[in-house]
Order: sequence, then structure tokens, then C-alpha cells
Amino acid sequence: MATGNELKKSCIIQQENGQFQVMDIQHVKMKHTALLRLKLKDIRDGHTMEQTFQSDEKFNLVNLEYRHMQFL
Repeated sequence: MATGNELKKSCIIQQENGQFQVMDIQHVKMKHTALLRLKLKDIRDGHTMEQTFQSDEKFNLVNLEYRHMQFL
């Protein structure tokens, strides 16, 4: 679990509707709260979307393993 302050570009997070790669992060400070505006890319479909979260919200980070493969 990671907080919003620990997120970086190219991190992959798990949400209830899939796995997303963080494309862009903006910290928005308001009078009483701080918000995170994330631009997310769906790993499976490639769709992008923007969502806003509270800065103290926790995210599940996903560990992916990349391998070089050759198909025969």
C-alpha cells in the first residue's frame, strides 16, 4: 500500500476495475484539503482517463515482471 505522495510516473496501481499505469500526477492544494489529479492508462485496453483522489488515500501497487520472449 502506498499513499498518494509516494506515487510516481509509470507506477502501476490496482483498483476495483483493473490495473492502471500512472501517466501524470498533479498535486492540487485547496484551502482545507489536498487533492491528487491522476492521468491513468488502462494496461489491458490502453484507454486513458483522469481521476481525482484525496492525497491521503492509499493505493495498491502492482509488481510486474518483464521478460524478453521470442515466439516460435
